[in-house]
Amino acid sequence: MSDRENLLSELSDGSFPNAPLLREADGDVVSRFRGHRIRSVFQPVMSNYDGSTVGHFARVRSDRDGVAPVGGFHWAALAVTGPPDLVLQLDRMSRTLHALNYFAGADPSWRLFLRVQSRLIETVGSGHGRVFERILATLGVPTRAIVIELPRDLNEDPALFSRALLSYRSLGYKVAADCLHDADAMLRGRYDVVPDVVVLDHRWVSGRTALEDLVGQIHAVGAQALVTRIENAETLRTAREIGADLLQGYHLGRPERHATPAADPGAGRAPRGFRHEALVAQH
Repeated sequence: MSDRENLLSELSDGSFPNAPLLREADGDVVSRFRGHRIRSVFQPVMSNYDGSTVGHFARVRSDRDGVAPVGGFHWAALAVTGPPDLVLQLDRMSRTLHALNYFAGADPSWRLFLRVQSRLIETVGSGHGRVFERILATLGVPTRAIVIELPRDLNEDPALFSRALLSYRSLGYKVAADCLHDADAMLRGRYDVVPDVVVLDHRWVSGRTALEDLVGQIHAVGAQALVTRIENAETLRTAREIGADLLQGYHLGRPERHATPAADPGAGRAPRGFRHEALVAQH
């Protein structure tokens, strides 16, 4: 058995006994959980500064015997209702799964965006990111290659969010989080710290003027603005013109099993005076 197969066996037996990691004939790593095959897909993120690909968001996809179940695998529901120990195990398993598949073929300059579940943030009292740091070290992946996507909702505790963010950041991770609406408290001084990347879903913002104002607020607090759900040329043009730092959406690339560069449909780059800070810059 090779070193990598030994590693999969050790991780499965020691860390993820309910959702073991397995390598398929094509080389991809998957997990098996309650009759479902869990696999990774990656959607590219583009820099508005020079059109380069800077990384990918990782997401879970599932099927049962090669057929996607009706309604999909209810991962989000399990994250809310499942036993805490199982939720933590599945959350770490999915991030390990993504890291194994992504860094096997990714460009060394790319960064992997990984979401963590709300209940992990709530359950882990301190030291957020330390267990995953040890797993990454076993895989030979530095924490600086990872952007942790922290969950946010209307009932979120700003103090808990800030503690988790600072814990991840102290270990070398970058941190991203969603902007929830036009008057998001995170950008209005009610949070002790803000993430490195603020993710804007333009569908939840009331028009171009509000979106441009939010990008300005994000820059004012020292973060980068990532406009997501870019699904047509018009939205791409708007995101570029208002000075978003990073861009993501189906118009630039769909989620795929293997990470690929973002497309760059249409000419145009950020306007003169555009502020750019490299995602990979270290604290």
